[in-house]
Amino acid sequence: MFVESAFLWAFLAVAIPVAIHFWHQKRGKPLPWAAMRWLTEREQQQSRGIKLDNLWLLLVRCLVLILLAVLLAQPLLNWFDNEPVIRRVHLVQPNARLTENFRFELAEARKKDESVVDLTSPLNPLAVQTAIDNFPAKNTDLHLYIVNDPALADLPAITVPKQFHLYTVVDTLQKQPRPYLPGIGGKKIRVSRAGTLTGDAGTGSLLQPQPVTDTLRILLNYTNSEEQKTVRAALNALRDVYGLLMRIDEKPMPNLVYDEILTDQMPAKSNRQTLYVVSDIARTTGADNVVFTNETLTPQTSERVANGQLPEWLGEQLLQHYGLIADRQPLSKRALQGLFVTSTQPEARQKAGLQQLLTLLLVILLIAERGLALTKNA
Repeated sequence: MFVESAFLWAFLAVAIPVAIHFWHQKRGKPLPWAAMRWLTEREQQQSRGIKLDNLWLLLVRCLVLILLAVLLAQPLLNWFDNEPVIRRVHLVQPNARLTENFRFELAEARKKDESVVDLTSPLNPLAVQTAIDNFPAKNTDLHLYIVNDPALADLPAITVPKQFHLYTVVDTLQKQPRPYLPGIGGKKIRVSRAGTLTGDAGTGSLLQPQPVTDTLRILLNYTNSEEQKTVRAALNALRDVYGLLMRIDEKPMPNLVYDEILTDQMPAKSNRQTLYVVSDIARTTGADNVVFTNETLTPQTSERVANGQLPEWLGEQLLQHYGLIADRQPLSKRALQGLFVTSTQPEARQKAGLQQLLTLLLVILLIAERGLALTKNA
């Protein structure tokens, strides 16, 4: 068995020293010798067949190439291994719905004295990988129980043993009604699951969501009068189309905390509750509530304004600031399986020991090849 069997094609390289060997034999040319003219000329029989000179040197060179190909292919020897004892391990993400749904399987595992290990919640990929690596991949039958959370798609791939089983549930208990932006006539302004900005009258559920504020208080503070006019027109369009309840000031009111401040100047003091949209300034590292546009918001200088996308973009910034983006859909079965990569690596000790032995043989063959080459002058 080989880990990288494709490198076995390197065996074909054995033909190289053989070809060089026969080519080297034919390089000899007759040299004129004065005494030859006094010898009786006789017809000599031409030798037939292939004559092999320096046979041991040729064999050693072929063995060097063969051994090098075997080393690159990373062989595994399990002829004398006993049948491994497979240990069943259950890794469980702490979650009430998950443990309730698989309570029978987990109870049976504990009865059979199988390993049941609790993971972190929410999942930490490093902690999960560390927990998996605590058990030898070759002898582990891994059963992983996790909540089907769309945020899993953002995690790096996790390496699992060849014997791997995944169990998931969608935790609907964690989905609570989200707050919303206030609209005229009791509308609730959100982003739909399709990713579009919508306004609806809400539902009659017992868990009624609350608006983030009764009225959006917005301050425009631009030094460029044309940009001030453009942004105000965009906010008016956002209010007219979606019915947002908002109050727009062009001069700051004393003792008033604004929900959003749109400006072309970095604020001297900032409030964590306020969203700052700063234009015409290169992005810098700052707080999460500061958004940089790196352009002047006028039709002449901004493609977003020229294409009529500014009102919707301003609305999306508000929704993201208040965390009102609709929940993502749970991952499909195929997407979940794609989060886990089956390990094909051998046991480290077995692989290291065999590689060291083959490397030692390669060094010995190289020394023998050099010795024969110097002795035969080939």
